[in-house]
Amino acid sequence: MESAIARPETYAHYQDADLALQATVLAHGIAEGQQFIDGNKRTALIAMLVFLEINGWRIEASDTELADWILSFSRGATPEAVARLVSAAMRRTG
Repeated sequence: MESAIARPETYAHYQDADLALQATVLAHGIAEGQQFIDGNKRTALIAMLVFLEINGWRIEASDTELADWILSFSRGATPEAVARLVSAAMRRTG
């Protein structure tokens, strides 16, 4: 879990990652890391949404879209591919 949590900062520092990619590498690390017996993907989705919210952004997407983004990691989607979807759905809060 520590590794998953450190990924956004690492990507920001070494790859100049935007917030969408930082959020998706966090989600990918949790979803695919299998830290829990159950609920890894749900935890990954909530972590991604909270990360974006803390940084002043929200996602405008249906529950089906959100679920598909997280489940796509198991089908081989890269964080970069999912970040493009997340980026298109990001809206400033407030």
